[in-house]
Amino acid sequence: MNRSLCNKCKGLVPVQRAVRDGKVYLVKDCPKCGVTETLVSSDAERHMGKRHLDQGLEVKPCAALRCDKCSHHRKPRYAFVDVTNRCNLNCPMCADSVPGHGFAFEPPLEHFKRIFDHLATFDPLPTVALFGGEPTVRNDLPEIVKLSRSYGFETRVLTNGIRLSDKEYCDRLVEAKPHLLVSYDGCKPSTYAELRQNVKALEKKHKAIENLNANRKSKVSYVTCLAWGLNDKELPEILEFFHDQRAILEGVYLMPLVQTWHPEQFKLAPERMTTEDVERFLADCFPDYNVQFISLGLASHFQAVAKVLGQPPLPYFGGHPNCESFYLLVSNGERFLPIDHYLKRPLPEFMEVLLALEKRLLAREERLKKGLFGKCLGAIGLRNFYYRLSGKLSLFRTILREVRMARIFKGTGIGNIGHRLMATLEFMVGCRSRNVRNRHLLFHQMLKVIILPLEDDPILETERLERCPSSHVVFVPETGEFKYVPVCSWRFFNKTMLKSMTDHYAAQKPAPAAAEPAPAAAK
Repeated sequence: MNRSLCNKCKGLVPVQRAVRDGKVYLVKDCPKCGVTETLVSSDAERHMGKRHLDQGLEVKPCAALRCDKCSHHRKPRYAFVDVTNRCNLNCPMCADSVPGHGFAFEPPLEHFKRIFDHLATFDPLPTVALFGGEPTVRNDLPEIVKLSRSYGFETRVLTNGIRLSDKEYCDRLVEAKPHLLVSYDGCKPSTYAELRQNVKALEKKHKAIENLNANRKSKVSYVTCLAWGLNDKELPEILEFFHDQRAILEGVYLMPLVQTWHPEQFKLAPERMTTEDVERFLADCFPDYNVQFISLGLASHFQAVAKVLGQPPLPYFGGHPNCESFYLLVSNGERFLPIDHYLKRPLPEFMEVLLALEKRLLAREERLKKGLFGKCLGAIGLRNFYYRLSGKLSLFRTILREVRMARIFKGTGIGNIGHRLMATLEFMVGCRSRNVRNRHLLFHQMLKVIILPLEDDPILETERLERCPSSHVVFVPETGEFKYVPVCSWRFFNKTMLKSMTDHYAAQKPAPAAAEPAPAAAK
């Protein structure tokens, strides 16, 4: 049974989706307060369409929404690890409310080693995201990143980017090779004055971005928070800025403003913005295309396709269809275009074709494990090679059928064919791929666009928490236990859990040595 928090008493009550006037509502039936409801999507067609492609996931039901006590939540594919609760910005709309904690959480390096030792037992290895507070307030953050990467984890740092304006610190962190997720809410100082209550934030962010581009070893994604009446019209300008950053840019995370603050602390009071509102913002940037998002859980479902390509899959396998949304933009060297520009059918329909291929690849792998031919290949060490080669050929045939190849290459008619032939020849003789793309292709770089979900109380659902692949991993030093708290419920428990760890580590510190008694005065 799906349950949510009553809008009045906050009790955990049964909830159902209701579609009305093209919108989707969570309708809650509380035995104390009666029926209440919350808007969860402004576009029922987009919202329900993602559910149509859901591949499902078998999970244990959430009984009481006590994630701090729960021990049966699925192992995370994306593991958040808090390194501090201090922050150098302290935004009033902080979703995790760390400005109000009243204590400093800053565990020793040994704490992270215990967590990484635990996560290293997972198969597949999770992605590790170092979180806070603001992780860069720790001078030893580069050492924590290096420790994480020594286990083989892809390691991310979620940062406001303010301290990266210090070039020495920025260079130290980049040398540790994390994937940096830097918040960037737009190109106008007024946005930061209103949203972050810090008019100087944009200036420091631009200096940080200058440092990251100068280093060129960076792996960067941007996180943009959007709010009605503030920066909801700025996305075309923001996308142009992101395109200028494409030499270091891996992805973009767009998020609707999460309404978790108290009115007396923050006067901004926009209407609720939903995931599908943000989807339409992006779609409106490309009016000539039918931009349709898929769920990030679906985009992460292609484990076999990733294996034949020798690439790690996205770390969100099994996520709920109405959590994060996913889309792809492509740079043609001058601007971003929707992936639909290159596809013969809309992205959701193309995903159905890939799902069929995924099933065929999984069946082929199973046959190779059990069949005589596969066992013979295994005996001479060629089974994986054969599986990947045959899988790549299957994927290549699918791409030839589904992609508008003429739009991949420059030129028209005979000129287009010439660019195809020359690109193939240059790739075969080992020319640099970047140079080949620049000379012959109009498909330079893909950009992942992920829309983060709403996380505030009225839209919380147990069926989303049960399937959540992204959890805060907490080591309980008193008992040696590890807890997995889903991201959307973390703010309910973070203050108590972080305070418990803080008190434990404070008690472990040796007391300061007593001062030596002063020598007696000479007589």
